[in-house]
Amino acid sequence: MTRHIRICQLLDWQPVGGARVRAQNFFVGETFIYEGRRYEFVPFQTSGTLATLSGDNEQLTCLFPNRQMIVRLVEGGDGNRNSELTLTNLWLNRQNQPLPGAYPEYYVGVGASFSDTTVELRFRSTMDSVNSVIPYRIITAENTGVLPLDSQISLR
Repeated sequence: MTRHIRICQLLDWQPVGGARVRAQNFFVGETFIYEGRRYEFVPFQTSGTLATLSGDNEQLTCLFPNRQMIVRLVEGGDGNRNSELTLTNLWLNRQNQPLPGAYPEYYVGVGASFSDTTVELRFRSTMDSVNSVIPYRIITAENTGVLPLDSQISLR
């Protein structure tokens, strides 16, 4: 008996000052509709921490083929700085219908790099380790004091 794992990733990327991109990487050459939104097929892959409960501001990388369209989107969107990304991982049944229980993950763009064949977009997580409402608690100078200059923040 052959078993197949079917995972469809939905990417909703909003570059600063640029056009929103909704893409999926499973249904080749097709448009996939999920929760009333249309996701066009774009070949991409993601790597890094896709879900974490530690709230460690983990990095996620999205890799696209180097095409003129994606290069224009990145350059027009300030090099992917402060862009917004919502990534949803869908597990599909044998009929390629999504199984219940998918939840979106939220990221903020921190930069991009280009090679001859690929465009790499880098993001940092915005997930709070206590609650998925972002931000769960507003951080101010009054309730935290002096903060470090990197992402290693420990609130106790």
